[in-house]
Amino acid sequence: MNALKIINSSAILIICSILIGAFYFQFGLHEDPCPLCLLQRIAMIAVIFGLCLNTYFGFKAEHFGIIIISALIGITISTRQVLLHICPVPGEAAGYGSPIFGMYLYSWGVVIFAASILASAILLFFIPKAAVTRTDLKISLFEKSAVYLAVLLILINVIATLFECQLGPCCDDGPCL
Repeated sequence: MNALKIINSSAILIICSILIGAFYFQFGLHEDPCPLCLLQRIAMIAVIFGLCLNTYFGFKAEHFGIIIISALIGITISTRQVLLHICPVPGEAAGYGSPIFGMYLYSWGVVIFAASILASAILLFFIPKAAVTRTDLKISLFEKSAVYLAVLLILINVIATLFECQLGPCCDDGPCL
């Protein structure tokens, strides 16, 4: 298996593990995601989409463009949420949710999206021209498993969001009425 394909599939699995962690906070700890958190999940799913395109259609600049644009949108949303909690309203909690290793999920979002941008830029710069267009359409079990897990998590996320927000806009405590 090509090293680039392993890196790509591993990136899918890493971001999927982040979404699984977010589901643990949502379902295991009963910490419902805020609207900004849901937008960050959408941006992560869009990053996964770009990685899945690399898996099935080869490494192309357009796919990395999707990853970078999605990560830029995600880092903007995450940074907004970080800035909202730097100086909270007096009497309110300093963060939203439970911290992991001293940082909240939205703070980790900034790190993850920045890493996605950096990794995409590095791969675009150092990727051999022969690897850009994929001539072999054989997809390994590892690659298929990563993509299938991503699709499953996307479906779970859609269903969970529908239950939380229904078909309208989503406010802090469920659907806006």
